[in-house]
Amino acid sequence: DDFGEGFLTDTLNFWKTKYPDVTLLGIHDSQEDADTVKIREVNGIKIAFLDYTYGTNVGGIEGKDYMIDMIRKDKITAMIQKAKQQADCIIFVAHWGTEDETMPNEYEKQWAAYLMEQGVNVIIGGHPHVLQPYGRLTDDKGNETVVFYSLGNFVSTQQKLEELLGGMAKFTIQKTVQDGKTSIEILTPTVEPLVMHYNSDAGEFGPYMLSDYTEELASQNGVQSYIGSGVFTLDNLKKKFNEIMSMNVTPSTGTNLLDVTIDTDLNMIDASGNVVEDTDSITAEKHYADKGIDITSEDFNSADNNSGSTDDSSDDGSYDDSY
Repeated sequence: DDFGEGFLTDTLNFWKTKYPDVTLLGIHDSQEDADTVKIREVNGIKIAFLDYTYGTNVGGIEGKDYMIDMIRKDKITAMIQKAKQQADCIIFVAHWGTEDETMPNEYEKQWAAYLMEQGVNVIIGGHPHVLQPYGRLTDDKGNETVVFYSLGNFVSTQQKLEELLGGMAKFTIQKTVQDGKTSIEILTPTVEPLVMHYNSDAGEFGPYMLSDYTEELASQNGVQSYIGSGVFTLDNLKKKFNEIMSMNVTPSTGTNLLDVTIDTDLNMIDASGNVVEDTDSITAEKHYADKGIDITSEDFNSADNNSGSTDDSSDDGSYDDSY
């Protein structure tokens, strides 16, 4: 959208002509396509995919709102209901969150709770350019979803350690049919850390699993030109991953941000055109400070903060997930 309608059209045409078997999400060449739920069937499970963004850098294509799926409550609610009628499972891809912030903000948390209530099974978030925690969100009405708030970058040449540390989400979709009724469970959700490697001199650009990355590669990463010596190391990548995944995310019961739009200056705007102030979000730094935790301490960094999950669901819909 940064470069206008022509580039969106070129993108659509590229995928349709070069890779017609790829299911394309989020952008459309017609209102009819925008109103169609994209479904892939795998192993007898029909999976619906929805993909929406908080906004774009230039605000969309005037007169052709259908070209880009923007986060709008009425539209999303209608599409989820349509997906529930056609598919067994719904995966919602969300472009949201605060750039370079590893703690989900209030907008993300309110929307995650709403999507759970509407019947979405898995939420996969992006946009912050850094990893954020993940977990299982439940309420006392039997609703449940797995939310990956942000998987960070996949391919980029950004210039901070956190921006080159991404994640690959993994989970199993289990379908059960009993007495003519179908149920879906999302089993064993995990995030496996990735590292984006780039070296312009060697012409190398591509992601690695962190488990396959080496200290030698880290020393050759182009990010070394932008950060201090000894910062971008295997040990620090592992510590940062554990630090992010150790954060407990307190879910939100608020609903005041579900109807806002977000302008190109990243202001949240209500229906009357007024700016809505975000007074509820906290940063990762404040999260640790409030708990009196020193994330630079030896004890913190030697702890196995990625040992598994604890799901402490309560009747008010709250949860406490640690990884």
